[in-house]
Amino acid sequence: MEIGPQPTLMDPVSPPPGDLAALTDGEGSWVRQGLAHGDFEAWHFVRHGSAGAAPAYIVVRPAPGGDPAAAARGVTTTVLREVRPSDAAGLVRDHEHEAQKYPRARQVEELLSSARRPSDPYLAALALRYERLAASGDRSPVRRLVDITALPLGTVKSHLQLARRKGFLEAVGAKAGGRATDAAHRVLAGAERRDEAASSEGRP
Repeated sequence: MEIGPQPTLMDPVSPPPGDLAALTDGEGSWVRQGLAHGDFEAWHFVRHGSAGAAPAYIVVRPAPGGDPAAAARGVTTTVLREVRPSDAAGLVRDHEHEAQKYPRARQVEELLSSARRPSDPYLAALALRYERLAASGDRSPVRRLVDITALPLGTVKSHLQLARRKGFLEAVGAKAGGRATDAAHRVLAGAERRDEAASSEGRP
């Protein structure tokens, strides 16, 4: 997709850094694309229901940790040539298709993006997301979980170990990866019922 890091798809419930979320006027997904070997970044916003179309917003700006000299030169045509809006929309489309295949996907993503303490629902969600990444052939599922949770690599590894100890994630023979257990699915179903009950009690 670009010269530089692969774009990172962010869940719509997790606003991007800074004030970019204030630009949007509806539900959608942000995609971050690294540009110019990490000196710049493009943030693409694709509205839900319009996956496959062009993003509604594209913001190009210096990336944190980028070369100050490159930032001083500004966004050149060379940088702009790397922007790939159709690829960003395609990532959102793939994400929405995946969500249709996995009905609990939104609950899992919300837990992973908001939880900072390893509660049972969070660990169960981590197990399900790890299973999906491994099953899709991702060669670095743990590092993808780092992107998704915005937690340090060591923290994600320790959380996965805890999920295994609690019986939410089990090995599948001699294969790499793992499988979320029935216990993980039960924990998430129970958390969903509690959330629905709390929402109903809060309505006027």
